[in-house]
Amino acid sequence: MNRVFLTGTLKMRPEITYTPRGEKVVAFTLLVEEGDLRIDIVHVGELDGDGLSRQVGKEIMVSGALAQMKAKAQQTVKVRAQKIFWMED
Repeated sequence: MNRVFLTGTLKMRPEITYTPRGEKVVAFTLLVEEGDLRIDIVHVGELDGDGLSRQVGKEIMVSGALAQMKAKAQQTVKVRAQKIFWMED
């Protein structure tokens, strides 16, 4: 089973792009303070990117799976998010 749950801080506004088929792609970096980790998160499909932008500086939780992605002739591991939860203050 490939399932991860991460809680961290959204430090910057997410980048929103679209695939050639019109699917929304939301990408951002999650700062996990324990271990000072910066983890790239990618969500494909419907997501309120503007709502996520309002969460900058706040805690969020991401549930998803690890995925290998090729970027500039290099293999990287990112989290392909299935759900993103806003944390309550």
